[in-house]
Amino acid sequence: MRLMRATVFAVTACIPSFLLGLFAYWLMGGNLQGSADDFMFIPCYGIPGLCILGVFILGLKEDLGD
Repeated sequence: MRLMRATVFAVTACIPSFLLGLFAYWLMGGNLQGSADDFMFIPCYGIPGLCILGVFILGLKEDLGD
């Protein structure tokens, strides 16, 4: 059950984490209408990946109330 809960949490967190990564890309000076030459890996892959991984780990934690 924990794995299913963690997977649902991670899938649910995908869209907000992608939006957070897009916002971080824009804050770090990324050009939204530019070419792929100014692509930044940290805001585009790092921030969403860490958010999704963090939510997955939180979903795996045992409930103390059970």
